[in-house]
Amino acid sequence: MAALEQGGFHGCDVLVERVHDCRLDDLRALFHAGDWWEGEWDDSVLCGIVNKSFAFVAAIGPDGRWIGMGRIISDGVSDAYLQDIVVLPEWREKGIGTRIVEKLLSICRDAGIGWIGIIAAPETLYFYRRSGFAKMNGYTPMRYEGPAHR
Repeated sequence: MAALEQGGFHGCDVLVERVHDCRLDDLRALFHAGDWWEGEWDDSVLCGIVNKSFAFVAAIGPDGRWIGMGRIISDGVSDAYLQDIVVLPEWREKGIGTRIVEKLLSICRDAGIGWIGIIAAPETLYFYRRSGFAKMNGYTPMRYEGPAHR
């Protein structure tokens, strides 16, 4: 486990590291904070998000609780997408989201992955641009909404 990084975050002690454990209460709190879901997800779905991602990163607060997260979806060779990057509201504006993105990018670079993308909400464009992302002109993100495939 990496050493706890201190200072520079309004007196906060926060560790940002790759994790493999599934902490259901922390995951639920973060997904609700991201406003990405309605209702409840099965525990196996939440644990699959952690365990089946190429990499999953958590920001761990002084009390050991996950206060932020992000993950990489990738084949591990050529392309990667950053996804589900969120910090709990009371911990925002302290540089934690930037540290999560930096850690995810570092993992991609270490794996030799050269193409890294993200689908960003309009209100987050400035945040991601500061981390080196640029809008992909001529491309439109799409989502499958056809007949169920299961």
